Amino acid sequence: MSEKRAATTGGISKQEAENLQIRQKVLDMAAYAMPLIERWSVAHQKLLGDDIAHCMNEMVELAAALQFEQNKKTPCKNLDMKNKALQDFITLAYALKYLKGSSSYDEWTRRSKEIGAMIGGYKKYIYEETPAAKGKR
Repeated sequence: MSEKRAATTGGISKQEAENLQIRQKVLDMAAYAMPLIERWSVAHQKLLGDDIAHCMNEMVELAAALQFEQNKKTPCKNLDMKNKALQDFITLAYALKYLKGSSSYDEWTRRSKEIGAMIGGYKKYIYEETPAAKGKR
């Protein structure tokens, strides 16, 4: 418990700060992507755009769940899986030429990979805090 208090800065723990950063990055990604998806043709929006938007909406919900769930492993794992699915959707959209140019693909991919790296760091922190993991050392 004292380790958690030691990691606390300004009334907010390191874990909470990382959670807020992940939530903000997911929201930023959604805010960036939604207007671009709206510019796609209606057929493209229905085929893939809705899946991408739904995936990002679920990521926002899972990132919020991280703050309130007692057991953070399950929402974190689910968030990681959704991010991987989002990366696959982005790759598919680029392959189908829904994304205009490699710069757009690069930006979407960069944002998703950044979220993935943050989730990976968060997972590492969660598993280090687990009593079972501490006992194995």
